[in-house]
Amino acid sequence: MNQKSGENIELLNEKKNSVRNSLDELLSSTKLLISKFNEIKNENTLLKENIKNLNLKISELKLQFTKINTELINRDKEISGLKSIVLSTGDNKVPAKDKSEVKTRIKELISRIDNHLEQYEADS
Repeated sequence: MNQKSGENIELLNEKKNSVRNSLDELLSSTKLLISKFNEIKNENTLLKENIKNLNLKISELKLQFTKINTELINRDKEISGLKSIVLSTGDNKVPAKDKSEVKTRIKELISRIDNHLEQYEADS
């Protein structure tokens, strides 16, 4: 019976060691999962901040686009008004100097519009 008792104790010790090894592996796996979870959590936080920053940038670009559009509309109205002045005066009722100034102003406005459009396309 001593021999059987010794075998049982040895078997019990083997089982204890096996359980300890399994628990150590489980603990190690759990720590690894927690570490990965924390990394993903941090990455998720960074991505959320990045999304906020991108949304702010989009809003700023929309405002800038609206401002440029408004400027273009105002300049287009000014050009139309100047053209109508030139056309309505007809048969040289307006001195050549005034016509020249109006034409120059129209060319300047067209040039500024072109520059704004080129700048907008470059920023895009």
